[in-house]
Amino acid sequence: MKFKYLLISILFLVFFLKLNAQNSSKTDSLLRVLKTAKEDEKKILLLYEVGLNFETTDLEKSKSYYRQARKLGKKIKYSLSEFKFISNYTFSLNMQGKLDSSLYWNLRGIEEAKKLKSDEYLAKAYFNTGTSYQYLTDYQSAVENYQKGLALFEKLDNELLKAQANDILTVLYTSMKNFKKAKKHGKLAVQQFQKLDQPQLYAYSLSNLGVVYGDSNQKDSSLIYHQQAEQIAKKINDEVLLATVNLNLGDVYLWKKQFETAKKHHETALQYARKNQLSDVESVALRGLSYYFMEKGDFAKSQEFAEKALEISQKNNLREEKVFNLNQMTALSYISRDIDKAGEYEIQSKNLRDSILNEQIINATINTEKRFELDKKNTKLQLQEEKINRKNLLNWLLIGGLTAILTIAILGYRNYNHRKKIQEQKITELETEKQLLATQSLLKGQEEERTRISKDLHDGLGGLLSGVKLQLGAMKGNLILTEENGNAFNRALNKLDESISEMRRVAHNMMPETLLKFGLQQALTDYSNGLSQGQNFTIDCEFFGLENRLENSVEIVVYRVVQELINNAVKHSEATKILVQVMRHDQEHLNITVEDNGKGFNFDEMKTKNSAGLQNIQSRVNYLNGKMDIQSVIGKGTSVYIECDLNQNGYINE
Repeated sequence: MKFKYLLISILFLVFFLKLNAQNSSKTDSLLRVLKTAKEDEKKILLLYEVGLNFETTDLEKSKSYYRQARKLGKKIKYSLSEFKFISNYTFSLNMQGKLDSSLYWNLRGIEEAKKLKSDEYLAKAYFNTGTSYQYLTDYQSAVENYQKGLALFEKLDNELLKAQANDILTVLYTSMKNFKKAKKHGKLAVQQFQKLDQPQLYAYSLSNLGVVYGDSNQKDSSLIYHQQAEQIAKKINDEVLLATVNLNLGDVYLWKKQFETAKKHHETALQYARKNQLSDVESVALRGLSYYFMEKGDFAKSQEFAEKALEISQKNNLREEKVFNLNQMTALSYISRDIDKAGEYEIQSKNLRDSILNEQIINATINTEKRFELDKKNTKLQLQEEKINRKNLLNWLLIGGLTAILTIAILGYRNYNHRKKIQEQKITELETEKQLLATQSLLKGQEEERTRISKDLHDGLGGLLSGVKLQLGAMKGNLILTEENGNAFNRALNKLDESISEMRRVAHNMMPETLLKFGLQQALTDYSNGLSQGQNFTIDCEFFGLENRLENSVEIVVYRVVQELINNAVKHSEATKILVQVMRHDQEHLNITVEDNGKGFNFDEMKTKNSAGLQNIQSRVNYLNGKMDIQSVIGKGTSVYIECDLNQNGYINE
């Protein structure tokens, strides 16, 4: 239940200030100086210093001063204005949990650093961007940015930057569960910050190292580091750090079953979280207090805190926090023997977990596509630069040449154009092949992962739940229960049956065995019949030319496309009839049609929204070298027609 660390210290801010003696009198003094300051670079730095002083007490006020500094920097054309603003502003965004906004600004920070032509600023920008990706659990992108930053740091001899790099790597390896490397970098960061006399950064690194030991079940060592961080945080009055450290201390004491001490730290964390608008910390602290009262047997009080935690996680869209809070509400409902309510919370938790997992898969797909597009753009820019350089050289030769040289240059230019066209054709072919291979690898990886998860669910979790059901059934025969308790026991068994059925349904949808054993036609027929059974709609399937099976990867892609189109019709169209046609007219062409008589939609409006589901279908159609046409009339229904050329990319299975 612990908070996800404090994470990166102050990151790589453009300038560093010692915050040993931060207090209200210092802030008041800075504000008095600010009133009479001239509009120059000194005032900009003063605004950032004021913002830093508010960073540990009032994040919104801190952001306000950073925006003022940026506005003044633009006015006086201060070259470092935009980069300093981004570096400071994103720290506040991270602490408020606004991670997408932070990533947006940090990516802009990389471009600003490149304009400044400074290895130091560019290295800092890469590390800040890596941190944003890390917060968003995109560890591959995080590692890529950190590696770029580290390569630049090799050119610099700055002990403070090295210490912060180790602190960042501590958090990264902890997120990746590589505790050995996390401890190595964490200890280096602690030693370096202590030598540099940086109390705030030293405290942050202690807290991070405490989390490493806590996650690796070395709670006594974790407790020591968190206590050291707490002492420093109190000394420098860093309320954000105090909120996080008390949360982690509460977690350790809960694990050690020292519940009164844990309660004290969670209450302290809650106080600082509310004061500094740290919604995620507030949610975790409330849930910690709910655990405390549950252990004490005060279930009404425990329920009260759990409901508050759930409300905050819903209000601030803290989805992973919401899952933990729903699990706590489920446990409390079971304790109070409200089986129906427990089942509702359990279903909400499961659906949210599935949604988060699906979004992670989609985000991974989008990130891969973005990286591919970026590589493609870089290649294009390099070709353009080479072209410009060759043109410039040719122009100089033309200027200095005589008539004979001019004639030779013209012939050479013609020859160059001819070679350039051939080269461009080859590049286009290579890019097309690369894009196809990337798509194939991506879809293959997705299906392999779906197969693995499906097997794990069916063989692992399915067997476990079935065993639990058998044990409960055996217990029922040996227990003497009242009628009311017997009914409650039977409802619990029914809920368990429903859970097993739902788990098997999910496993089947992820990779149906029918598709692998009997082919596309049988798999789609079974899926349609199962989906429409007992519903107020029918699904009619028509097939032609599928007697001979297609290549396995093609059947999987076609199945996913039809499955997604049927699901869209069921979820959104309110249709009573759905028609599915899959026709293979010859060895080369495959046509797919999915129609419904539902309410229809505005397709032009849908295109502007860039629907993730529609993009997913389009990427699979592209994989089959196909074209998709969508026709929809509001009030009459929707028709999706897809035509694929299987021969072009060698997908024919003789």
